[in-house]
Amino acid sequence: MTAAILLSAGLPLLDRLFPPAPLIEQLHRTPMLIFGVMGCCLAAVFLALWRAAPDFRAFRSLGIFYALVGLEQFCQYFGGLVPYWTLVAFAAAMLVEAAGEAMQVARRGWTRLFWPVYLFAAIAGWFPSMTFVHEWPILFSEPALGILIIQGLRRGTRRDRMVAAAFSVFFLARIAVSTTFQRLTGIRNYAVIGGWQWPTSSTTLILLGGATLAILVHDLIRDRADRQRLAAELASARAVQQVLVPEDIPAVPRFNIQAVYKPHGEVGGDFFQILPAKDGGVLAIIGDVSGKGMPAAMTVSLLVGTVRTLAHYTESPGEILAAMNQRMLGRSDGGFTTCLVLRADADGKLTIANAGHISPYRNGAELALENALPLGLAESATYNESTFRLAENEQLILLTDGVVEARNPAGELFGFERTAAISTESAQNIASAAQRFGQEDDITVLTLTRIA
Repeated sequence: MTAAILLSAGLPLLDRLFPPAPLIEQLHRTPMLIFGVMGCCLAAVFLALWRAAPDFRAFRSLGIFYALVGLEQFCQYFGGLVPYWTLVAFAAAMLVEAAGEAMQVARRGWTRLFWPVYLFAAIAGWFPSMTFVHEWPILFSEPALGILIIQGLRRGTRRDRMVAAAFSVFFLARIAVSTTFQRLTGIRNYAVIGGWQWPTSSTTLILLGGATLAILVHDLIRDRADRQRLAAELASARAVQQVLVPEDIPAVPRFNIQAVYKPHGEVGGDFFQILPAKDGGVLAIIGDVSGKGMPAAMTVSLLVGTVRTLAHYTESPGEILAAMNQRMLGRSDGGFTTCLVLRADADGKLTIANAGHISPYRNGAELALENALPLGLAESATYNESTFRLAENEQLILLTDGVVEARNPAGELFGFERTAAISTESAQNIASAAQRFGQEDDITVLTLTRIA
């Protein structure tokens, strides 16, 4: 009984929104029905692709736009002009939004300033006295669409220009169906095929959807292929790095050595080596390669291989850095590597050469070293050695800039003062403190303590 009452009350409203049309008139409107089905099919495809690839937001906007277009055509077919103009208002807004996202136009936020106009037209169009607002959404959306097309053609990539060209065809078709253009040229806004009138704007709109779909799907396939290739490169780089980063620190009788390595991303650019030296000493090498990923991993492998080879022939930190610099020349691809080489003798004598790296800390104070250019920048670079002495039970700390350049959410750097204040703690505590503060780069900490 209740359902029957609701149905009887709703039928007059539906009759007002969708006045009954003769069968012959519905037959003449068959192209609208066909375009409505095609628009909904395009919407389903775009939204399905957006579900599969949420990072491609253009699929979402185009899906919503073509869903509105399909509903527009159905409203025209069934004679519902009032809801039709409401859908036109929202479709005009989504057309501009979808065009900007599909063409990847930067700084397109200004287009959203017209949304109040679209919303006003969508609501006011329901009142008979406000029918003059029906054309507002198109009048505001067409200039915005034209500006976006020009930006896409001028500043976009080849792919963006292809999308812009597809939108420009539809834009020109929209201009061609305007009353002023028809009056001046006498060209009709439809084509007669099979006895039916096929509107030019609807036809180009469906063709635009097909062309844009093909371009974006091709872009999606290429993007996923690039991601797979990058993932494979990162996996290879991780495998290389896991081999190069020492898992076990060699035992050196007169020293207690600790090492902590915390990469920031998938593959880091830090490296270190601990090599036993003659007469109970030890060689410690620490460095930081500019860049990330596979190129950084390959540079690290080159440097580590060079260090391990050189250690058989010389234990001079300056000579080791000079040889590493020669090996890096012409192979850094515009980058560079900071590196510090230290030899600690059994009696506590320290010999250090530095290539643009952060100086070590001893007893909470930074050692004053002679500094030189990073590796790979100049063939004539020389690396002078500085000597110090490490007393019994004293601790020396070597680290990379990931510690001092840690940054908290407020943008404050961890800095040298905090680093110096905790430099007497263990390697694990120092690395953890920088990581908690806000890690933004690879963190490597080595501690060298002379045993009594």
